[in-house]
Amino acid sequence: MSLKKRWENFRVGMRPRIAEWRFMLKRIGHSYLAVAGLLILLAFVAIAVLAPVLAPAYSSDPFTVPQDRALAAVTPSPTPPTTAHIFGTIDEQYDLYYACIWGTITAFRVGVLVVGASLVVGLIIGTVAAFYGGILDEALMRFTDIIIAFPGLVLAMVLAIAFPQSIPMNLSMVMLAGSFIAMFVLLVFRPDRRLMLVDLLIIVFSLYSVFSFPLDVKLGLSQLDKVLLAITIVGWPGYARVIRGEVLRVKNEDYVEASRASGSSDFRTIIRHILPNSMYSILIVATLDIGSIVLTTAALAFIGVGAPVNYADWGQAISRAQNWISSGDLIIKNAHVFVIPGLFIVLFVVGWNLLGDALRDVLDPMLRRR
Repeated sequence: MSLKKRWENFRVGMRPRIAEWRFMLKRIGHSYLAVAGLLILLAFVAIAVLAPVLAPAYSSDPFTVPQDRALAAVTPSPTPPTTAHIFGTIDEQYDLYYACIWGTITAFRVGVLVVGASLVVGLIIGTVAAFYGGILDEALMRFTDIIIAFPGLVLAMVLAIAFPQSIPMNLSMVMLAGSFIAMFVLLVFRPDRRLMLVDLLIIVFSLYSVFSFPLDVKLGLSQLDKVLLAITIVGWPGYARVIRGEVLRVKNEDYVEASRASGSSDFRTIIRHILPNSMYSILIVATLDIGSIVLTTAALAFIGVGAPVNYADWGQAISRAQNWISSGDLIIKNAHVFVIPGLFIVLFVVGWNLLGDALRDVLDPMLRRR
């Protein structure tokens, strides 16, 4: 087939998708709340991108909040907004404006990374459990129930404290364990000689590496990294439950049965037919959870388990106000310390929640054509 003919076929095949995308954008444009949510998030994106311009870094680590040492020598208490410090200062005269601007990057990092990692883990476990069913489904779901049984915030706090500063890891053993798991899955569910041969070669190489040149590394973890890892461990079971229910609903549809009857592999059936028709609900949950994750991280920072001291983080900034709001007069005098970063958190969460509502109306096939 000529290149021109392939291009024409591609254009013809893309026309329905382009029409559907235009329809979805039109639906979003007609929703004032959706537009408001998008504008709020775009404003935060602009702040994050322009952070080096809006608040130039004072040290090699841009997330370290600068301190006004001359003012700190006079008084450690927070000072209200001035021309030198637009948002004022927190205790020990650390600049609140800098903490809020660079804290926007921290918020995106926390929300997007945690939700993305939780989504991937939950997607894999939930899809595999629902598609294959049986003993594998029972084992995976009972393990999921164990994680869900613990109070989320308490478990995240315990894990964040328990994780070491560095995790020693033998890459050879990790590769060997992964290869054996892959071989078991291939033997039980989809025997494939080519994949099994490749996996066998990886097993042989891993065994040789374990005894000849073990690949030992240490994975360093900052305090914020430990918090992100802990929240990810706590958060993935919810996604696994949601996607499992959607896959159970979709996998018995006629088009899925036709795909399997035509000889499509399990992987192709899942990727081409099941996941595209099961993803809308979990994407909505993910957008709503980004704001919740930021709130959870702020709560952990408030009790001293989150981001390290003097780190550009909204929750860390609010936690520094604890010693300066013990009476009515101090609350009024130092209101900027918790009101300004609190507004950043509220607007960030509201933006993601409004976007989640818009995605529900656009992506849900039961609602978007009404």
